[in-house]
Amino acid sequence: MDIDKQVKEIVQSIIAEVNTKIQSQIQDIVEKQVSATVKQIPLQSLFQNLFATALTGEQFNFPDNSIPGAAIKQTDLSISGNQITGGIITNFGSTGIDDKATACQLTVMDDVTVVENNLLTKDLTVKGTTTIEGDLNVTGTMPKDSALYVSIVADATENVRSGLNQAVFSGFSDLVFKQIKENGIDLARITVNGQELVNGPNLSNGVINSNLQKVGTLKELQVAGETLLGQTLYVSNKRVGVNTLEPTQALTVWDQEVEIGFGKLQENTAILGTPRNQPLIVSANGKKNLTLNIDGSIAVNRVSIGSVTLDSSDTPPSNDQPIGTIVFNSNPSLGGPLGWVV
Repeated sequence: MDIDKQVKEIVQSIIAEVNTKIQSQIQDIVEKQVSATVKQIPLQSLFQNLFATALTGEQFNFPDNSIPGAAIKQTDLSISGNQITGGIITNFGSTGIDDKATACQLTVMDDVTVVENNLLTKDLTVKGTTTIEGDLNVTGTMPKDSALYVSIVADATENVRSGLNQAVFSGFSDLVFKQIKENGIDLARITVNGQELVNGPNLSNGVINSNLQKVGTLKELQVAGETLLGQTLYVSNKRVGVNTLEPTQALTVWDQEVEIGFGKLQENTAILGTPRNQPLIVSANGKKNLTLNIDGSIAVNRVSIGSVTLDSSDTPPSNDQPIGTIVFNSNPSLGGPLGWVV
C-alpha cells in the first residue's frame, strides 16, 4: 500500500509539472500570436474614427481654468464679433477706433449719447435745436451775414440807444424829482393823454378805476354793479343781502344760521318769513307776541279785538280782569264749560 501511494504521488507530481510547462508554453504561444495579430490591426485609426463618431454633436462642460491657452491652436482659431457679449475689452482698437481711456467716457443710449469729458472735433454740424448750459466761448469768427450775427448786432444797438436815452432822461428826471421833493408840486389842472384828470378841486369823470382806502363824507354815491360794504351789506342785480353774498329775495338777512327774507310771493302778493325749517316770532318789548310754527300753525298768548280780550286758562278767571274778557278753557272736559266771560 505504501508503494502504491508513493507511485500515485510521483505520477501526480509529474502530471502537475507537465501541466505547468504545457500552460506556460501555450501562454507564450498565445501571447506571441495575439501580439502579432494586434500589430497587424490599425488600432490608432480605428480609435480615432470611433472617438470622432462618438464626440460628434456632443457638448462637454470643462472646469474653469482647465484648458491652458498654449493647448489651443491659435492659427486656425476664428471668433466672430457676434459671439462676444458683455465684459470689458481692454486696449480695444480697430481701423476707425483707438480706445486709450482708463474709465467709461462715452455712454450710448436709445434717446441720448453722453460724453463724460471734453469733446474735441474738427467740424460739428447740428441739425436741430442746440441748448448750452454754461458759458459759450468762441475763439474763431462768425459770418457777418449769419442770422445770429445780425440779431446780436441789432439787439446790442437797440440796448445802447435805449441806455443813452434812459441816461439822459434820468439826469433831467432826477433834478425834477429833487425839486418836487424839496418844494412840492402845485398844479391847478392835470391831464393824461390829452384827457383832463384833475381840474382844481374836481376829479374828472374819466377816472373810472381806483384803489382808494379811505374817503371823507360823501354827499352822493351812485354804484353800477356789485357792492359790498364792510363785509356785511351786499347789493347786486336788484337784490340786497345782509351777511350773505347770495340773496334769494329782494332782501335777505342772515343771522348766523337763521335766514329771513322779504320779497314777492306772486303777483301783487308780498311775503315776509323764513324759507328754512325755522319758526318765526313777531315780538314787541322782548315778548313772543306771535309765533309762526314750521307746521303752519300760529301761537298767540293773548288776542285783543277792539275792547274785547281773548285769553285762555284751565281755571275760571278772577274778577280783576277787564269786563268783556273771554277766557277759553285750556283743559276742557266732556260736558264741562268751553270758557268763561268776565
